[in-house]
Amino acid sequence: MIIGVPKETLDGEKRVGLVPESIAKIKGVQIHVQTGAGENAGVTDAEFEKAGAVVEKDAETLYELSDLVVKVQPLGTAEAGMLKKGSSVISFLYPLNHLDAVKVLKERGATAFAMELMPRISRAQSMDALSSQSLVAGYKAVLIAAESLPSSFRCL
Repeated sequence: MIIGVPKETLDGEKRVGLVPESIAKIKGVQIHVQTGAGENAGVTDAEFEKAGAVVEKDAETLYELSDLVVKVQPLGTAEAGMLKKGSSVISFLYPLNHLDAVKVLKERGATAFAMELMPRISRAQSMDALSSQSLVAGYKAVLIAAESLPSSFRCL
């Protein structure tokens, strides 16, 4: 099995589907990462290679080889069209907002796991991407507030 991690195409997206620390823990599969996939997240291609990933030069090759694609942002119709027939995708998908891409996924015979639709219950907490992202956003909000209102955050 080959897991593919493409570069995110949405402007301003700084996250990446898998980071080197996670890649190093995944055993028994090959992981291919598109050149520059971690660039906005501060991760170099060399770091991915050191973790055991193969770096692919272009998205077309990555999608063509991958049995499973791991992304952050929803696939566009062009990305969905590059998927290998019968492959799978794990990503935020927002299917009702991206019906054209969903139709392409269906045509490709792809299995799609929409992270935002994972059950938000205790047993599924480890898969709940929305809670983890909200937690990070909350921490960032406090840091922004502390920087903007220094008198309210005096250190003793």
